[in-house]
Amino acid sequence: MAEFGQMLKNIRKEKAISQRKLGELAGIDFTYISKIENGTQAPPSEETIRKIAEVLNVDAHKLILTANKIPSDYQESILKNKDVEALHVFFEKIQDPGRVNPKMWQKIIEVLNGSDEQLG
Repeated sequence: MAEFGQMLKNIRKEKAISQRKLGELAGIDFTYISKIENGTQAPPSEETIRKIAEVLNVDAHKLILTANKIPSDYQESILKNKDVEALHVFFEKIQDPGRVNPKMWQKIIEVLNGSDEQLG
């Protein structure tokens, strides 16, 4: 919860936008933004996070994930994937944070960012 608020605060300050201005542009009360940034309020809904991301011109997916939420379009993509075995293995492996170390995550990222030719 505090991680999202801190990230929001850092981005907002980097963009030189006040809480009041962000609230005005995103259509939410600036006191709500203050509570989120201070960690006294849980992260907002996906819809609100998307509005904030649009105003701040940042990747909404990263903000949503930092709020410990799965973006709805990611959920849809997962559910559309018909390779149940691949999904099952992936989610089984990542259930336990100790099973996938940082080096393995880096390799996964490299493979996913690779070209189609590399994927075979």
